[in-house]
Amino acid sequence: MKKSTLSIIVLGCALLACTGLVGCEKKTLEYIPTGGAYTMAQVEDVATQVSLVNVENERTADGSALRKDALLELRAAGGDASLLADALTRDFPSDATSVPLLVEAATVDGIEAWIVVEAWGDEDGTLSHRRVWILDRSTFTILGSTSFN
Repeated sequence: MKKSTLSIIVLGCALLACTGLVGCEKKTLEYIPTGGAYTMAQVEDVATQVSLVNVENERTADGSALRKDALLELRAAGGDASLLADALTRDFPSDATSVPLLVEAATVDGIEAWIVVEAWGDEDGTLSHRRVWILDRSTFTILGSTSFN
């Protein structure tokens, strides 16, 4: 086999491998810029339905890096989503290991709010639990929070 043909084959295989890796990248965040109107109890139902499939095998210790990635995704949505990402960065511990999975702009009990559902885990475990935060959309004040095992 000629050296140039071998080089082309190697280069082709490398490109396929790279394409495969990029194509398999997991997005962890679902962003809903205009969501529904809920009661507090309905928000809890929404939170229990959020899938953990994208993080179910991730160690809690790796959550901080995944959180940063999710907040970058949220910032990329621009506008109010970016302001929320800034608030979640500013108002939560910098080493937080919980990972936002769903962010929805909604109305909760008549209040314009952000619903943030995140995955969290036990210290030496995996991201196998859910937590929901309800934040006032203009002040980012916490209106409610619930955790699920």
